[in-house]
Amino acid sequence: MRLLNKLKRSIRNILWGRFFKPNFYLAHPFDTRHDIRKWELEVEKVTGLKIINPFYDTPRDDVVGIDEGRDGRYEKLDPLELVPRDVRAIRKADGVIAFVTGDLSYGTIQELVYAYLDAAPVYLVCTNGHEDHPWLVYHATKVFTTREELEEFLVFHIV
Repeated sequence: MRLLNKLKRSIRNILWGRFFKPNFYLAHPFDTRHDIRKWELEVEKVTGLKIINPFYDTPRDDVVGIDEGRDGRYEKLDPLELVPRDVRAIRKADGVIAFVTGDLSYGTIQELVYAYLDAAPVYLVCTNGHEDHPWLVYHATKVFTTREELEEFLVFHIV
């Protein structure tokens, strides 16, 4: 299965920039969602890329309730709905942009591994000083230590 996915993704990669702009799933810690959302919208505007943010671009009523102070963090989450929905979004995307910041995020690491197993390119921004961690390096296509490094890569190699 991984080999077949890798072949399909290789064909899509050849077509990047010629016929369409790729879309990326955005894996990041929940607690950084507001800051990352501002960054995401600016990058989309500048590059024309589509970035799928699981907190804002998929049906997530729980985030609105949390942001408005009505609900607790995990109160309205159904793992049997949330995880398969995010995995489907990862599989539909042409790649994954992941942020490892030092904030607790079980989901980000899981999404990174799912993308790797599906042969999707994973562009990892690691800002917590552990960019050389073997597990991160193994699962990432390319590791960056700043957002600016990733932005430069996207502009010169993806768009």
